Amino acid sequence: MRLTERRRPLWRHPVLAPGYAAAIAFGAVALSSLVVAPRESDPGPAVKVTVTVSAADARLLTGLTVQVRDGATVLAAGSTDAKGTWSADVAPGDHEVCVVSAAGPVRLAGSKPPSACGRESLSADKATELDVERVQVIAQRTGGGDQVPSGGKVTIRYAEGTPKSGVLDETGRFTPSELPLNAEVCLDLPTGWQFVDSKADAEKDGQQCQAVTNPAADVLFRVEAS
Repeated sequence: MRLTERRRPLWRHPVLAPGYAAAIAFGAVALSSLVVAPRESDPGPAVKVTVTVSAADARLLTGLTVQVRDGATVLAAGSTDAKGTWSADVAPGDHEVCVVSAAGPVRLAGSKPPSACGRESLSADKATELDVERVQVIAQRTGGGDQVPSGGKVTIRYAEGTPKSGVLDETGRFTPSELPLNAEVCLDLPTGWQFVDSKADAEKDGQQCQAVTNPAADVLFRVEAS
């Protein structure tokens, strides 16, 4: 009697194996797409938060604006009152808080690197206190002595617009009205002074220039008596 040879089931045929593997992989991907990602925690309802700004120079408290940011998004912004206080309804939690002055560039005192913004935990329970200071152009004397090159001419050139100029005060400082990124600050020293470790490409005819790489940082020129 002739025995009939048993045939291998089609689904086990080696030629079809890659196709089944692809189908299984596709199904796994499709199933994974149905899994719902967990929601981020809800920050909760907005509460009234208060920011108090102080400064060694009381004149800085005029024309200040406080901004609460989440990345590039401004969540709330407004002007401080005469005492440097500002309040607004904001979702509690960690936010970036920035201080902007209409009178000129400022930064948070002691910030490293220098910045007009800082990460703060905002809540309705406690006011957030910030201390600000001016950003300045400074002729920093080396080698001792009390005299400084007061009267030195400062010129600020911008990418667009007319350059602005002024002079160093009796402390060897100049407060700019604006100091945007990539502006160029140049200093012409009065007679009797010279730059320390000056570079040939940065100094010409007694003038030294620096590009602004951080608008919240002082622009320092190291000088000495000639």
